[in-house]
Amino acid sequence: MSGAGEIAISDRGPVRILALDRPSRRNAMSTATAEALELALRAAADDDGVRAVVLTGVGGHFSAGGDAEAILEHIAGDDPGLLALLRAFHRLVVEIWESPLPVVAAVSGIAYGGGLNLALACDLVVMSEDARLCEIFVRRGVVPDVGGAWLLPRLVGMQRAKELMLLAPEIDARHAERLGLANAVEPDADAALERAVALAEQLAALPPYTVALSKKLINHSSGDDLRGSLEREAVTQSAALRSRAAGEQFEAFRKGARG
Repeated sequence: MSGAGEIAISDRGPVRILALDRPSRRNAMSTATAEALELALRAAADDDGVRAVVLTGVGGHFSAGGDAEAILEHIAGDDPGLLALLRAFHRLVVEIWESPLPVVAAVSGIAYGGGLNLALACDLVVMSEDARLCEIFVRRGVVPDVGGAWLLPRLVGMQRAKELMLLAPEIDARHAERLGLANAVEPDADAALERAVALAEQLAALPPYTVALSKKLINHSSGDDLRGSLEREAVTQSAALRSRAAGEQFEAFRKGARG
């Protein structure tokens, strides 16, 4: 496993595992953490040998959110670093959302505030039974960040999102699964990581061009009306149908039907 101090990086065949590596801080994120993870995601997308990414945390926790010590330093004076921190988080969310690679989150332990919203930006989420989630922002006198106010209503609906963000209850993994925030729940952190890797391997075995286009089509649908979504679908499907993978699949289907 390698990394640059903030992020631990390892490969399982075509799956790249990126782990937040600040266990003494429960993987709370600083500007450096967000920037390192953004670069690691971009490097994975540029690597022809990588077909999917798993995002997790070292030491039994996913992420406690923003690093409180770094935030306190920034708000102590007129420090432009606070805006830089927020924009680093925002670039990271966009990198996950727009990456051509599917990103699977393996969440265990604490996933609070920005840490939770980071997981929600991923394409699939696997949690361990001990995962504890909270949109803690209002309790701390601040508003939701790391894309949460945009992501959460699209996953659970407006009223549930307001409940989770305004009342800020801590919920467990099973509750998250019922709300649609988790695709699967496993007994412990190791099992959650293995399930996430297994899902990533399934995605990695699919035609990468098709996966990338499908992810883009689904993600954009949340901002389109029906007509806009249908037009985007037509353009995207036309491109997909001209791909080598589609041609091979349709040719195999035709031969099978004739046989």
